[in-house]
Amino acid sequence: MIEAYVAQLRRDLDFDPALARRMACEVEAHLLDAAEADPAWPSADAERRAVERFGLAREIAAQFATDAVNRQARRSWIVLLATVAVTFVAMRLRILWLADAGDSLSMLAPLIDRYAFVAALAVGSIGWWAFRRSVLPLAVCLAALVASIAAGIVRAGLFVDGAPLQVLLAAAGEIALIGLLLFHVVGLGRRLKRTAMLRRVG
Repeated sequence: MIEAYVAQLRRDLDFDPALARRMACEVEAHLLDAAEADPAWPSADAERRAVERFGLAREIAAQFATDAVNRQARRSWIVLLATVAVTFVAMRLRILWLADAGDSLSMLAPLIDRYAFVAALAVGSIGWWAFRRSVLPLAVCLAALVASIAAGIVRAGLFVDGAPLQVLLAAAGEIALIGLLLFHVVGLGRRLKRTAMLRRVG
């Protein structure tokens, strides 16, 4: 029974393989200790009583999944903060370079560059205070930052006009962090979905 219980726990937490392995090992060790302390050990009855005292696998998995959501949300917001900071620095570098080189493209790109970044800041600030465990504000910030970064790169003509190394490095940092932020936002969405499912089933 202990083996079947641990296998069920692994399946319920398979959205996070590292968490599933760690929790399965800890739970299995706890259940074996509890079963071995039973006067009827070794027997299926001792294992059954240990499992019954511990609780339903789905309920335990839902608790672990909630912890995973909280950790993933914290990581996502930290990556968002880093992305905003690097994007701001990259914007300033592009503006300084364009002041010397001359703004090369349309008037629309600077507006998107500026106001999409402001929108990301506004949504991120509100989301941090009111919707910290929700994927929606993070997704909106991600979309706004993608628009801002793309407009900034197009505006500056980074791949056409031969931008200085520091401007190119800042743009590369923006793009790398956007990829990392996307990874974390998708991960948070998966964890939220699985947690909600486990709670419904449990």
